[in-house]
Amino acid sequence: MKLIDLIDTFKKGIFLVDASGVLYSSNGFLPESNKTFTYLQSKGKTFLASNNSYHYINDIANNLNIEGQINISPTHIISSGQGLAKDPKIKKILNHKLVYFIGTPSGQQYILDAPIKGITNSLKKADVIILAGLNESQAKNTIPKIINIAKTNPNIPIICCNKDHYIRAHNRLQPVVGYFAQEIENNINRPIIWFGKPLKNFSKLVKNQLKTQKLIPNKNTLFFDDNLENVIAMQKHLTISGCWIKDTGIFYNQNENDLIKKYGKPSYSISSFNLNKTITTY
Repeated sequence: MKLIDLIDTFKKGIFLVDASGVLYSSNGFLPESNKTFTYLQSKGKTFLASNNSYHYINDIANNLNIEGQINISPTHIISSGQGLAKDPKIKKILNHKLVYFIGTPSGQQYILDAPIKGITNSLKKADVIILAGLNESQAKNTIPKIINIAKTNPNIPIICCNKDHYIRAHNRLQPVVGYFAQEIENNINRPIIWFGKPLKNFSKLVKNQLKTQKLIPNKNTLFFDDNLENVIAMQKHLTISGCWIKDTGIFYNQNENDLIKKYGKPSYSISSFNLNKTITTY
């Protein structure tokens, strides 16, 4: 069965699609990904469900349109960055606090949507530290500073709103903000606060976002992601179907049997997000 045939079996379906490793990689948008996404939109309500807290949802929509020829409303984009304003636990922590934000100007809008007191450029003045976007070159100077302030002030909350450790970059895995947040956590000997796939808090965000559009996730909901752990988590948390994208994402060079033994079986898998590729059913 080809992907197009599988999609056609989802009557009045809800479709959730990850971004990096599914729609695009560091080399740009993947072949046929825009056609596949557009076909999903023609068959049911289609949402982006991403750990991308690097860009705000409006900028994500704009980039998808300009670079990928994918037309999607920001109301149909679910980003882990939204957890900063929408997750009750995190929202309470941020309430009228002074925030030190690590990320892009675009990503700052996620905390401006929350009831913060303001943003500070001084770590010493911060009530909360937020990690939303960080690359390798920035991390060399930033990580030691965060570790030092966290040891000096052991009560300061540190929140990472993107649990991804890597993205696919050419023929290697490129560490991203979740990787560096984990390094911080390991060095300060206390847990930081995480938000994003594969955690249940992200799945709850998805459920709540769908609810605002009078939609309820069910077995007629299909989720695409290149990270098998994310697929299994969303399947379990939301009781939906999942499709693992194998060859264009972060597990491209790992043994499939070992991964399934570690994380579990997805509903389906496919080599790439292409309507004409053959689906494997588990």
